[in-house]
Amino acid sequence: MFTAAGCCLCDDARPVLDRLASELEVDVVWTPIDGDAELEAAWRTELPAGVLDGRKVFKYRVDEGLLRRRLSPRTS
Repeated sequence: MFTAAGCCLCDDARPVLDRLASELEVDVVWTPIDGDAELEAAWRTELPAGVLDGRKVFKYRVDEGLLRRRLSPRTS
C-alpha cells in the first residue's frame, strides 16, 4: 500500500484494509512515498495505491468487493 502523509484518501483506506487484512489473513505493508523521489514520481497522483504481487489492485479508493475477488485465489 503506497501512502503519503496528509493523504485523506489514504486515511480512509486504512480502516478498511486493516479490517480486511485481519479477516482475510493477509499482511498490508504501508509504504510511505514521502521524500523518495522515485516513489513520488511513480505514485503521487495515484494515492492510495494497493499493489499485490507487483500488480496494482486499487487506487484512490478501496473497492472491498473487488479486492476480495482479487485476493480470493491467495486465501483459498
